Parts: sequence; structure tokens; C-alpha cells
Amino acid sequence: AHQLKTPLAGLRMQAELAGREIDTGASDAESLKSSLQQIAFSSQRAAHMVNQLLAMARAEDREQALRKQPLNLAEIVMEVVRDFVPKAMEKRIDLGYEGPEGQGGVQLQGQPVLVREMVRNLVDNALQYTPGGGTVTARVVADPFGQVVVLQVEDNGPGIAEAERELVFQPFYRPADTVIEGSGLGLAIVREVAQQHGAEISVADAQPRAVALASGTGPGTLITVRFPVRRA
Repeated sequence: AHQLKTPLAGLRMQAELAGREIDTGASDAESLKSSLQQIAFSSQRAAHMVNQLLAMARAEDREQALRKQPLNLAEIVMEVVRDFVPKAMEKRIDLGYEGPEGQGGVQLQGQPVLVREMVRNLVDNALQYTPGGGTVTARVVADPFGQVVVLQVEDNGPGIAEAERELVFQPFYRPADTVIEGSGLGLAIVREVAQQHGAEISVADAQPRAVALASGTGPGTLITVRFPVRRA
């Protein structure tokens, strides 16, 4: 409720401002257009927050988590990547997928809705923090020994400081220096889904910081989720 107050207050303020301008005759097309744009932006923020809260509630639903079934992780990741292509193109980000394709090789037991929500949040988060002209790669790797299935999402953005790598998984946590709009729930949902599936999650730099400094780019972020493969 506290997090929803900000976008809703923005909606009310812009609507009241536009109304006063019309009443006083001080309005013009450009100022009204600006108010409408702010109203649209605030409503998008509120809708995104509601969707994230619903996703968090689904992830915390223990009964749903128990309803596991066979799923193909590679297919889910490819579908999510395709869904985010328009956003990546808008930001001029090279979004790609690496891993097996088709029906075989990456089967595991899980809750498809929750796993898809996890992948969506990982890819969306990477796109949010990667600057224009950057790259984001979603990757699925099957363990040759059949013990785990690995999901990775890698970007070449500013990276996550080591001291914050546990904090970013807390609900509503936002780094003090961030200027990126967000709900602070994306990675919390990721961790909740990982826990529901007995998976391990880790965060690392995508490349050594010394190399990134020399090249003038960010170290990037590599988030890895290891799903256990349970044999029947």
C-alpha cells in the first residue's frame, strides 16, 4: 500500500493541475499534453506495481508451488526473450538466447507459471539496468551429469556492488544511487520462486572489474539459478 501511494499521488496531482489550468484559462495544448503524459506514466507505474504484487503473492502461495509438473525451461526462456524483443529494440539493446532448442535436454519438475514469472523478472531487470547499445543474454545450460539445470541472465550494465548482492533480493529494496524506475520486487520474486523449486541463486560480475574499467564499460551482472533435477 505504501509503494502504491507514490504513483497514485502523481495521478491525482497531475489531474488536479490540468483541471486548475482549464478553470483559469491558463492551459494550452502543450501543458495539457505534458500533464496527460505524466498521468499515463503514473498509471503505468501503478499497474506495474499491482502486477508485481500479484506475482509475489503467487510465488508465496505454498499450495500452488506444490503443484509441479514437467516443464521445458529452454522453451520458457525462448518465449520470454521473444516477448521482450520490442522493449530491447526500443532501448537499442542486443537481447539474445543461448542454449538448447526444441523438446529435449532441459526438462525439470516445476510450476510453469512461477518459472515464467522468474525468467520475465530476470530479463526485465537486466533490460532496465543495461544502457542503450548494451547486450543482455538469457542462457540455459544442462548439466551433462543430469544433476542440475542452469538458468543464467547476463548483461553488460553497471553491475551490482558485492555489498548489495544479498540486499537486492529483499522486497522493495532500491539502491540509494539508482535512477532507474522500478518496484523493487523483481528480484524478490526471483528468489521466492527459486526457493519454492529448491534452486540456488547467485550473483556475480559478468566480467572482471579491471577489464571493465580498462574498456570503459560496466562489469555487468551475471545471475545464475541452479535447478535440481529430481529423478522419478
